[in-house]
Amino acid sequence: MNVPANTRASTYLGTLIIVSGVLVLATVILRFGHALYLAPLNLTNENVAAAWFSGILLLLGSLHAADGFFRLRKTNFKTALAWCVISGMLLALSADEIGSLHERIDDVMKMGPWLSYLPFFIVLLGCCAWSFIQLWITPSERARVPGLILGFGILISVGGQEYIEKAFQWPWYLGPFRSGFEEGSELVGMMILIYTMLPNSGGLFSHARRMQAPAFSAIPALRWFIVAAAALVVWPVSILSSLLDEQATVGHLSDWMSCALFFLSAGLLLNHWMQSSREPGSFPTAGIFWLCLASMLCVQIDPTGDSNVFPFTRSFHVFGTEVNARLLLLALCCLGAAESLRARGYIYRAGAVLLTFTGVLSALLAAYSPAAEHLRWGYFAATLVGITTFAALSHALPETAAEPEPLAAQAS
Repeated sequence: MNVPANTRASTYLGTLIIVSGVLVLATVILRFGHALYLAPLNLTNENVAAAWFSGILLLLGSLHAADGFFRLRKTNFKTALAWCVISGMLLALSADEIGSLHERIDDVMKMGPWLSYLPFFIVLLGCCAWSFIQLWITPSERARVPGLILGFGILISVGGQEYIEKAFQWPWYLGPFRSGFEEGSELVGMMILIYTMLPNSGGLFSHARRMQAPAFSAIPALRWFIVAAAALVVWPVSILSSLLDEQATVGHLSDWMSCALFFLSAGLLLNHWMQSSREPGSFPTAGIFWLCLASMLCVQIDPTGDSNVFPFTRSFHVFGTEVNARLLLLALCCLGAAESLRARGYIYRAGAVLLTFTGVLSALLAAYSPAAEHLRWGYFAATLVGITTFAALSHALPETAAEPEPLAAQAS
């Protein structure tokens, strides 16, 4: 299999590369203390749009790897399982990137900042080794292995770069470039992995969508499992996130859950468009934009509604009622997505109605913030809106096409 060579694939990769380059450049400039208005683009900070982009790149990689499982599960299940393991690793890394899990490992393990990472590092290497071996012994997948080794190798090297950062006193004029190199190399590793795994999602770039390898198949296939699992853990994760220290400087797992749910909602809409033959030329740009914007806001805007970067997004009072700015912005995003679906015609009416309900729910939640549980409520409410959005689209946009037959070249 080769990477699809067409305008859509080039645009997809080119957009991710350009955004990555802008973020690295902004990070270097900010580390020199200039252009502070670019703070949301600083890759060295948590709880900002740049951190969201890094986490979403890993989530995108997880979805592309999962497509490898769905592509091969009927012809070579063991190799398909290898892609599934890779998908799981990237999903965990995505949660870590936004939720700052590794920054808190030592608080739990109490083994020191480096020994605490060792068990997870060993598991990561073991999963990589097994998966790469399974892919190497499968002729149709062997060409993917070098790219996977290189991509994961660069990601693993970031830990060593963090050690070097703390082990030496860097001159003021080199520190910003060192930070830019570290964060940039991490993005390069992610881009190499996405490029390597793009053939798994060939349908994303083909005009003959129904005859190609499916894209983001895990989202519709697991949609109700995702809803149920998220509903079960939303409150415990919200409580845990609210109890941890360093709220302003370290990421939160609850924020990752909410932003992932909105992003998966956008992926569900994209998958539905690819599987449907009713509107072959009408890409759902507006709907995907509003849902991705909602995903980013779950990281950029504080759960209580405050933002040090955008003062106008602070929580405010309307007729004596405190309104949570994050939830209000999520409501506007849901209503924007609802309008984009309504404009697409009758077959999207159910999705538009349900997203309108979700927007109204988010607006109502924005006006209810119990003082004693303000922080945990902010985490819980945003994730609840994300769950409702994903469940609404899961119900309104069922799979509309049968799973494509495996291509002959995909067989082992």
